[in-house]
Amino acid sequence: MAEKYPGSVTGLRLITGKGGVGKTTVASALALHAAGRGERVLLVSTDPTGALGQIFPGVTDGARMVARGLEAVELTRRVVLDRWRERFGEEIYQVLRSLLPVERDVLDYLEGVPGLEEEFLLSYLLDALDSERYDRVVWDAAPTAGTLALLEAQALFYDHLTQAHRLYLKLQGYLKGADPTPLIEGWRALTGRILTMLRERTRAWVVAQPERLPVVQGLELMAALDRFGIALERAVLNRVLPEDACPGCAFYAAKVREQRVWARRWREESPAPVRELPEFAAAPLDPRALDEVARRLVQAPNGDSHA
Repeated sequence: MAEKYPGSVTGLRLITGKGGVGKTTVASALALHAAGRGERVLLVSTDPTGALGQIFPGVTDGARMVARGLEAVELTRRVVLDRWRERFGEEIYQVLRSLLPVERDVLDYLEGVPGLEEEFLLSYLLDALDSERYDRVVWDAAPTAGTLALLEAQALFYDHLTQAHRLYLKLQGYLKGADPTPLIEGWRALTGRILTMLRERTRAWVVAQPERLPVVQGLELMAALDRFGIALERAVLNRVLPEDACPGCAFYAAKVREQRVWARRWREESPAPVRELPEFAAAPLDPRALDEVARRLVQAPNGDSHA
């Protein structure tokens, strides 16, 4: 079995980076590797491209077994918002109806509240971690901008709910109807637990290619994750070209030189240990190819493996 997270709780491994750099491949390889070591693993993709289905055909918005010890799911916006309605929808409607002449379709409007979708996406991960069904959850996150927006939304959401509670306490003598305090407190408590999950139970792997934009964005993302309090576990440099694959090819040689510049910056400036993956002749989609990816990702310089 792999090492546990603090307190022997189930850990969340976050895989993120610029779109198109191979996040889903890395996430799938790590999930299969952990399952192969005897762990019960859930692989969750919130990447809107739906790339997980290219590796595990038939993956949907309901968790299903895709390999021994490994379940996978592609979360959609509709599934996330249905969770919100199930958990808070009726209570919110009753509170609003006691204050205003509204119908149930007000919930359709509230689904667009900033931060709400992100809140319940993360609550899905939290529930999976706490379910005791899994030893590890691997999260194939949205590209860089989406990941940063999601994290920022949680901190803002928590602050807003705190302010909402204080405002109600000031106005409660003037308002008649259902008491929203339990609703606000329940929602605020959930957000607090999500923030704790991100800061204490999550390890991030940031993926890039040796090109300017992926490297710059990846380094900025690692700095942002660190400021937020999320531990950085690995910095992956994917699709590195072998230098001697095309002797005498001027275009190829120029491409390799360009990659060398950005690979050097990634190695020098990354605050996390770097792992490198070569450019494979074919996309690593089958289990054997993914096993080779995982081997390169978890192999330490001294030859030891880390899950």
